[in-house]
Amino acid sequence: MRRERGMVTAETATIAPFVMVVVLLLLWVVSLGITQVRLVDASREAARVLARGESVESVEDLARRLAPPGATVELTEDDGTLVVTVTASAGLPVPALGHVAAVDLEATAVAAREEP
Repeated sequence: MRRERGMVTAETATIAPFVMVVVLLLLWVVSLGITQVRLVDASREAARVLARGESVESVEDLARRLAPPGATVELTEDDGTLVVTVTASAGLPVPALGHVAAVDLEATAVAAREEP
């Protein structure tokens, strides 16, 4: 009976690093998903507002407010078709490891210019 004492502690110490890796992986995947949703929302709203005739500056400002920090906004027009592309980098949501698994994400929305 005495020899089995501490067995659970040894097993827990062995599996703890693997659990931490799985938790970090899950956090990273969730962070990527949230960032992608924010990019899609920002590009869609910016394209809609641009199609209604708002100024380019106000559309870029709107897209930057809706997108994650550090996002870039690109607006193009081709024959009345407006294209808004919002790009941002996403990584682990852990301050010390934020740039370890950074991935560039992008969302594009297209809208036709509305006639007044």
